[in-house]
Amino acid sequence: MSESSSGKGSGKRRKSSGTPRKSDSSSPSPVKSPSVNYAKLSPTAKKVRDVAADWHNLIQRWEVLNTSGASVTNKIVNCKLTNIESSDAAEMTVEQTSAVSAAGTGEAADGMSKELEVCCNQLTDTYKAMAKLWEKMEKLTSNLKGQWELQQYQSDQDDSETSILFQTWPIQHFYEVSAELSEMYHKELKLKQAISENIAHLSDRHTMMFLASSWLHQPYMGNRRDILLESMLVETGHR
Repeated sequence: MSESSSGKGSGKRRKSSGTPRKSDSSSPSPVKSPSVNYAKLSPTAKKVRDVAADWHNLIQRWEVLNTSGASVTNKIVNCKLTNIESSDAAEMTVEQTSAVSAAGTGEAADGMSKELEVCCNQLTDTYKAMAKLWEKMEKLTSNLKGQWELQQYQSDQDDSETSILFQTWPIQHFYEVSAELSEMYHKELKLKQAISENIAHLSDRHTMMFLASSWLHQPYMGNRRDILLESMLVETGHR
C-alpha cells in the first residue's frame, strides 16, 4: 500500500455551528505547544500570540512596581511609628523639657514629616504607573474581543466552523482569560489606590501593617493569575 493511500480519511474535519461554544477558561492548555513558526501563522493567530507576549511583559513590569511600592509602604509605616513614639515620649517629658530641647525636638519632627511626605509622593507615583499598566491590559482585552467578534461575523457569513488558533483554544478562550486577568488587576489597582491614599493618615500599628502586607501579597491574584498566564503562554508557543 502506498503512503498516500494510508492517510485516507485523516483530513476529515468535524463540523460545528458558526457560534463559538462557551469555553472553559478555568482549565489550562493540556499540552505543551511545540515551537511555533510565526511566519506560517494566520493574521489573527499572530495578533493573539503578540497579545500573550504583551501580557507577560506587562505583568513583569507590574511586579517590579509592586516590589518597589511594598518597600515604600514599609518606610511609611516605620516613619509613622517613629513619629508616634516620639510624640508619646514628648508628652511624657513635656514638663521637664527646656525651650531649647523643645526646639530641637521640633526640628527632628519636621525632618521626619518631610521624609514621610517624600515616601507618600513615591507611593502615589507608583500607583499611577500601575494604573497606566492596567489601561494597557484593558486595551489587550479589548483587542481580543474585537478579534473574536470579527471571527464570529466571518463565521456567520461563510458558515465556517470555529477555528483553533494554536493547539486547543479558540479565540473566545483567549478573550475570556484576558478579561479575567484584567479584572484581577483592576481589583488590585483599586486596593492600591486605597492604600496609597490612607496609609499615611493612620495611627494604629496593626492596621498599617495589614495594609503594607496587602500591598505586597496582592490578595486578588493568587495562583489563579499564574495558571492563566502560563496556560496562555504555553498555548501560543512562548513556553
